[in-house]
Amino acid sequence: MATDTPSSTFDALHAAIEAAIRTRFADFATVEFYRDANSGAPPTPACLLAMTRCDRGKDSDDGSGQLQAVLRFEARISVQSAAADSALQLRRIAVSLATWLHQLGRFPGAPSGAIEVIAALPEDAAAAQPDLRTWIVEWSVPIALGGNAWEDGDGVVPHASYSFAPEIGRAHERRYQPLAEDTP
Repeated sequence: MATDTPSSTFDALHAAIEAAIRTRFADFATVEFYRDANSGAPPTPACLLAMTRCDRGKDSDDGSGQLQAVLRFEARISVQSAAADSALQLRRIAVSLATWLHQLGRFPGAPSGAIEVIAALPEDAAAAQPDLRTWIVEWSVPIALGGNAWEDGDGVVPHASYSFAPEIGRAHERRYQPLAEDTP
């Protein structure tokens, strides 16, 4: 098997997301994934992160044997509701995060595709924590999970060969010539 396991890919992406947000938004008092609901209200302003979904990607089979997935993430941005201008401050932070994610494109140090911002929206009032105002920023990231058959010594070994039209295709396989070893 190749060295990229789903857990190492997940761990690298989670770490890259958290580190990038901490670095760019140094004013957040809290930036963390999967905060325990029983641990009380976090110091604010807070950015609580979670992966909320894993869907099969549009390119479901690229020949590598990997699961082409789209991971969906959310950042719950919370500020104290009693703070002056908290409603405007919260919206400004949420839109800044969404804009930055869009402009960032990819998380440094993580093997993934381009970030796609989905939405920035207020939290449902029924789910809100007392004394906090919260907005949610959602985005998705395409990623390949699992071992890559092309990187494994026991997997498919490509042998490049060529022929010229009209003698191409399966019916003419015997006419194909191997590429020279030193061909780039």
